[in-house]
Amino acid sequence: MIVEGRDDRLFMDQYISATTCKIEVANGKNNVCDVIDILDNDGFDGALGLIDADLDRICGTQHRSGNLVIPECHDLMTMLVCSPALDRTVREFGSRPKLEAFDEILLDALIDRALLIGYLRLFSKMEGLNLRFDGLNYSTWIDRLTFAPDTAKLIRAVKNHSQGHDLSSRTLEEGMRELYTAGLDPLEVCNGTDLVEILSIGLRKLLGNNSAQKVKPEALKASLRLAFSEQDFRLTGLKRDIEKWQDNTAGYQVMRSDLTR
Repeated sequence: MIVEGRDDRLFMDQYISATTCKIEVANGKNNVCDVIDILDNDGFDGALGLIDADLDRICGTQHRSGNLVIPECHDLMTMLVCSPALDRTVREFGSRPKLEAFDEILLDALIDRALLIGYLRLFSKMEGLNLRFDGLNYSTWIDRLTFAPDTAKLIRAVKNHSQGHDLSSRTLEEGMRELYTAGLDPLEVCNGTDLVEILSIGLRKLLGNNSAQKVKPEALKASLRLAFSEQDFRLTGLKRDIEKWQDNTAGYQVMRSDLTR
């Protein structure tokens, strides 16, 4: 199995058959696709690539190979956040009184905030703006005390982070608004990294009593992976697609045999 990165390997390690399958990290989605293309062209049928959907389904990007599987939402981390693993993780890091006082459904609150930056990511991709999001400080547009998002601050932060000072903030906001009304699937738009970064901010003050270090995104990602149960995995479209690949590729076993059907 060829995966994009270390986090994907750590997640899939729990479910693969160690005696019949080996995971290799390709360090990037394009690298996974390139490796699978090369192996397909060479007639090698014993490799399966796991890649994130990202915005491919929204943008109509097609992947030719039948030796690729993709989560049913934006990416693996989005899949974890939208599972019961979220409640298990929040019970570990959150404050019960603060969680009980929170007047929103937590998953809905995370999605609502992640959609703002998700629409900006999508608009940037569609318009070829090359805005930079890696390393963005989320506290510049989500209030650490109230957990309230601010679209204008988000746009300003991303423009500054991207050295895109000449871009029109009004054009960016209008583009985001048009995408908001387009009826897109929120779970295709929301990026798992955004969801975890936003959760990290919430667990510091409004939802918990944690230092930034204790609930840093990497720690939350690890917790979500560990909190995601085998039963959760059994219910995913990803598991079904891996099973389908095994059925169509006789002689190869990716998942542990006790997990199949």
